Amino acid sequence: LDKMMGYLKYPPADTCCRVNLISSSVDEVVAELTNHLKEQNSNYSYSIKQHEKIEDLVVIRGGSSQSSTGMDELYLFNSPQKVSSTRIEENELQLSALKKRRGRGWPMTHRVVVVDRFCGEAVLRGANIFVKGIICADAGIWKGEEIAVYADIRLSKSKSLTRGLLLENYSGRCVFLGIGISCCKRSEYFSQSTGIGVRMTQTAGPPQPPLNGVLGGKMMLQNLPSIVVGKALDPQKGDAILDMCCAPGGKTSHLASLMNNDGFIIACDKSRKKMISVRDFFQSMGATCIIPLALDSTKSLLELQSSQCWRSPKEIVDAASSSKKDGLLDVEGFYSDSFDRILLDPPCSALGLRPKLLIEAQTSADLMKHAEYQRHFVRNAIPLLKSGGTMTYSTCTINTAENEEMVKFILSEFPCMKLVPISPELPGCAGLPGVGLTDQQRGMVKRFDPSGEADTMGFFAAKFSKQ
Repeated sequence: LDKMMGYLKYPPADTCCRVNLISSSVDEVVAELTNHLKEQNSNYSYSIKQHEKIEDLVVIRGGSSQSSTGMDELYLFNSPQKVSSTRIEENELQLSALKKRRGRGWPMTHRVVVVDRFCGEAVLRGANIFVKGIICADAGIWKGEEIAVYADIRLSKSKSLTRGLLLENYSGRCVFLGIGISCCKRSEYFSQSTGIGVRMTQTAGPPQPPLNGVLGGKMMLQNLPSIVVGKALDPQKGDAILDMCCAPGGKTSHLASLMNNDGFIIACDKSRKKMISVRDFFQSMGATCIIPLALDSTKSLLELQSSQCWRSPKEIVDAASSSKKDGLLDVEGFYSDSFDRILLDPPCSALGLRPKLLIEAQTSADLMKHAEYQRHFVRNAIPLLKSGGTMTYSTCTINTAENEEMVKFILSEFPCMKLVPISPELPGCAGLPGVGLTDQQRGMVKRFDPSGEADTMGFFAAKFSKQ
């Protein structure tokens, strides 16, 4: 467990780009990514190649750097001193401030910017820093200056910081992320609402290419285990499919890509705000077969009254009216035996996400609340699935109560559900022993260990058939 928790601090070495087969091809994406990364004039070299087992996946791995910051330096305050010979002129600081700076361990080679934790985790995955992610900064930062970047790692329940603080007034815990070039002067970090504040040039940990927004519509960044889910569900042309918890939409759009838009996909999330964003994403991917709905999937099973006729999902959608407020269709739910395939990736404890700059403790009671909530989705999903239909269940956590024990719950509570193996050609390891599954059943599921050879996020996936 200690080894696994250690790996959660770092991002996976590989950046995974899932190709949108609706509008592009693997060869086209590889060629354009190669040209894009050459134009970046990065300190790092990258290898770009198609995944050996997943045909619509392109994998990028960073190579050598002229002056990279090693993984072992991730949490060292003095890391900037090892990658640059520039110094802040001492006459720029009053003697008292200079002593205070040295005493607190801030670098004397660079001015400093501190970002929030979530921004920091994005930086370790290759992102640049948007101004909204910056919490505080040294005085006097100018456009084009090389600066040191740190992430604040206060607990979620701690009092939040007021944006715009001077570094000398910052109090908290932080970790070193890397070196970047300021894209504007300090005052503009906090006066602007959009735009990039710092362009990262060197990061702690494995090198990750900055690809947010690159080749939009042709590909998307997606973790390898999430791509495995779409392949495991194996959508066929003409299928009626339900994604019960679709936001942010990556897995749903993958299904549309695999079907080449020849089918009917209902994508749900109870948050209207999320679904409006997801709808725009689907449109950008050309996924015209997806119907986005603001619908709580735990309440999506309609009871067929004696005076009513059963209607298919398409008939329900065709008869629905659009909301005048946001244009989303007003649909209350669907009847039993409506879908050929269901993708269930419910909210979870997210203990497998990488990188995690801070791993907050959760009690066993907290973890069991996640599992109980997931069972509400299961109880709605199975009646909605047609006999002979396929369902995948997946989470981005390493918690057995939400993974192997959930598989046991499904098999014991719903005799109509049969666990079927996910293709051995797809990445992933067997489930854990001693948590309710037989050795044969453990071999049918896919568990991804952050410390495993595949070097992925923590994840779990299982596949079922309804008899």
